[in-house]
Amino acid sequence: MTIPAMRYLGLKIDRPASVTLKMANKQVVRPKGVISNVVITVMRVSTIVDFHVVLEEHGAYPMILGRPWLTKSHARNYWGKGYMTIGVHPNR
Repeated sequence: MTIPAMRYLGLKIDRPASVTLKMANKQVVRPKGVISNVVITVMRVSTIVDFHVVLEEHGAYPMILGRPWLTKSHARNYWGKGYMTIGVHPNR
């Protein structure tokens, strides 16, 4: 999550970050801190996640939901077909 997005949502950093993040463009970023236990809902699927807070770069997205969120939301990727499903899958 970017600092402007954090401020817009009225959230505050509650602990320091102990990792560095490697972005898709191969840039290594040291987060400013972590916001813990944020409830997010995407397409009627609610889950609790932690956000690493980073400086906003030109063209950056305000939030990126990564692999931990995708796992918690039972996301299935169909890369070859160009879509993804999110939610509970009875066949899992």
